[in-house]
Amino acid sequence: MANEMMKSGTGGVLLPAYARREITRVVGVTRIEQSKVHAKSAVGEFAISEVSYLKAIQRQAESVNPDAAEAIALIVNVTVAGIARSVAQFSAELD
Repeated sequence: MANEMMKSGTGGVLLPAYARREITRVVGVTRIEQSKVHAKSAVGEFAISEVSYLKAIQRQAESVNPDAAEAIALIVNVTVAGIARSVAQFSAELD
Protein backbone atom coordinates (compact mmCIF):
# COMPACT_ATOMS: atom_id res chain seq x y z
CA MET A 1 0.00 0.00 0.00
CA ALA A 2 1.82 3.04 -1.30
CA ASN A 3 0.17 5.63 0.93
CA GLU A 4 0.20 3.55 4.10
CA MET A 5 1.54 5.41 7.13
CA MET A 6 3.39 3.63 9.91
CA LYS A 7 4.43 4.79 13.35
CA SER A 8 8.16 4.88 13.86
CA GLY A 9 9.53 2.83 16.71
CA THR A 10 10.82 5.63 18.90
CA GLY A 11 9.18 8.98 18.46
CA GLY A 12 5.69 8.05 17.39
CA VAL A 13 6.16 9.99 14.15
CA LEU A 14 4.10 8.79 11.22
CA LEU A 15 6.25 7.71 8.30
CA PRO A 16 5.24 6.38 4.94
CA ALA A 17 5.94 2.66 4.65
CA TYR A 18 8.50 3.21 1.88
CA ALA A 19 10.44 5.64 4.12
CA ARG A 20 10.42 3.13 6.97
CA ARG A 21 11.75 0.39 4.65
CA GLU A 22 14.44 2.72 3.30
CA ILE A 23 15.55 3.67 6.82
CA THR A 24 15.77 -0.03 7.70
CA ARG A 25 17.87 -0.67 4.58
CA VAL A 26 20.21 2.23 5.35
CA VAL A 27 20.66 0.99 8.92
CA GLY A 28 21.56 -2.47 7.59
CA VAL A 29 24.08 -1.09 5.09
CA THR A 30 25.60 1.11 7.81
CA ARG A 31 26.05 -1.87 10.12
CA ILE A 32 27.77 -3.82 7.36
CA GLU A 33 30.14 -0.91 6.68
CA GLN A 34 30.86 -0.52 10.40
CA SER A 35 31.70 -4.23 10.57
CA LYS A 36 34.10 -3.87 7.65
CA VAL A 37 35.85 -0.92 9.30
CA HIS A 38 36.11 -2.84 12.57
CA ALA A 39 37.53 -5.92 10.82
CA LYS A 40 40.12 -3.86 8.93
CA SER A 41 41.12 -2.10 12.13
CA ALA A 42 41.44 -5.36 14.07
CA VAL A 43 43.53 -6.99 11.34
CA GLY A 44 45.72 -3.90 11.08
CA GLU A 45 46.30 -3.78 14.84
CA PHE A 46 47.15 -7.48 14.91
CA ALA A 47 49.59 -7.02 12.02
CA ILE A 48 51.28 -4.13 13.82
CA SER A 49 51.58 -6.30 16.92
CA GLU A 50 53.13 -9.14 14.92
CA VAL A 51 55.60 -6.82 13.18
CA SER A 52 56.63 -5.32 16.52
CA TYR A 53 57.17 -8.81 17.90
CA LEU A 54 59.24 -9.83 14.86
CA LYS A 55 61.38 -6.70 15.13
CA ALA A 56 62.00 -7.41 18.83
CA ILE A 57 63.02 -10.98 18.01
CA GLN A 58 65.26 -9.61 15.23
CA ARG A 59 67.06 -7.28 17.65
CA GLN A 60 67.48 -10.10 20.16
CA ALA A 61 68.78 -12.55 17.54
CA GLU A 62 71.17 -9.98 16.09
CA SER A 63 72.61 -9.24 19.52
CA VAL A 64 73.19 -12.94 20.15
CA ASN A 65 74.72 -13.55 16.73
CA PRO A 66 75.98 -10.34 15.06
CA ASP A 67 77.46 -12.30 12.14
CA ALA A 68 73.98 -13.40 11.10
CA ALA A 69 72.44 -9.93 11.32
CA GLU A 70 72.05 -9.55 7.57
CA ALA A 71 70.36 -12.93 7.14
CA ILE A 72 68.09 -12.33 10.12
CA ALA A 73 67.11 -8.90 8.77
CA LEU A 74 66.31 -10.43 5.39
CA ILE A 75 64.07 -13.09 6.94
CA VAL A 76 62.23 -10.59 9.10
CA ASN A 77 61.81 -8.07 6.29
CA VAL A 78 60.41 -10.68 3.91
CA THR A 79 58.01 -11.82 6.62
CA VAL A 80 56.92 -8.24 7.33
CA ALA A 81 56.34 -7.66 3.61
CA GLY A 82 54.20 -10.81 3.53
CA ILE A 83 52.14 -9.58 6.47
CA ALA A 84 51.66 -6.20 4.79
CA ARG A 85 50.59 -7.92 1.56
CA SER A 86 48.10 -10.09 3.46
CA VAL A 87 46.60 -7.09 5.25
CA ALA A 88 46.26 -5.20 1.98
CA GLN A 89 44.62 -8.21 0.32
CA PHE A 90 42.19 -8.62 3.23
CA SER A 91 41.28 -4.95 3.04
CA ALA A 92 40.78 -5.13 -0.73
CA GLU A 93 38.55 -8.19 -0.43
CA LEU A 94 36.29 -6.40 2.04
CA ASP A 95 35.79 -3.44 -0.29
